[in-house]
Amino acid sequence: MIELQFDVVSPFTGELGFTGTPLRAAFLSLLKGCSDQLSTEVHDERAVRTYALQPFAHDKEFRTVFEEGREYSFRVNLLDSDRYQDALRRFALTSRRSIRIHHEVFPLRRIDFISYDAGKTMETWIDEFKESFHDTIRIVMTFLTPTQLSAYGSDFACLLPQPERVFPSLLRVWNEIERATAIEHVSEYRDWVESKVHVSAHRLHTAEVQLGRTRKVVGFLGRVVYAVSDAQSPLGYLTAGLAKFAQLSNVGKSRTAGFGHVDVRIES
Repeated sequence: MIELQFDVVSPFTGELGFTGTPLRAAFLSLLKGCSDQLSTEVHDERAVRTYALQPFAHDKEFRTVFEEGREYSFRVNLLDSDRYQDALRRFALTSRRSIRIHHEVFPLRRIDFISYDAGKTMETWIDEFKESFHDTIRIVMTFLTPTQLSAYGSDFACLLPQPERVFPSLLRVWNEIERATAIEHVSEYRDWVESKVHVSAHRLHTAEVQLGRTRKVVGFLGRVVYAVSDAQSPLGYLTAGLAKFAQLSNVGKSRTAGFGHVDVRIES
């Protein structure tokens, strides 16, 4: 896994609405300049998308106020690092040093990156807290940007953070980036989650994000506490590890555009 931080300089003073969607378009444009095929593959609606984005800092209305000449940053997490290695090498050699967000061209000041070994990182996450687990694991997940979950067999979105929708979807992404060592079948894991994980507390509300003149996204925000029984089992450990992974992968629909960004705390 590779965590990229893009630092850009604002060319104007003013505000933009939620920047996740235009930043995704800008990132895919950067990829396309390095590999047209890769850009198409990673945005294929039929595939499990192996990247996620965290947009510019924003206010409670998901607007970012820019001042000309100031630096701003956003992040892109490349979850399947092997897939992006060639594109990153090509990008490092290119002279292109700007991104377009709507009609504004932002000069790129620098790109910082941190590289992780996915399997070893999961082991580290689990080792950090497994010795303290007793009967129950508490996963405190705070949804920072509007989140929608897939409603299987329907075009409608689910606006409730049901554990059987949250954690199996995270496992699906994890298995895609750790193809050689898939730890559990998603359907079997979903059955386990339905019997062993429940919501013990929550404080949620819905929020609306306007995307252009005619499109909007409604999602939920707030804090959810998941209680995981059978805490000492391998699937209990896996669930806690997937919760930590969610901070890199985001959760739910349109996570590649910065929706479903979460902060997670694990408690015994």
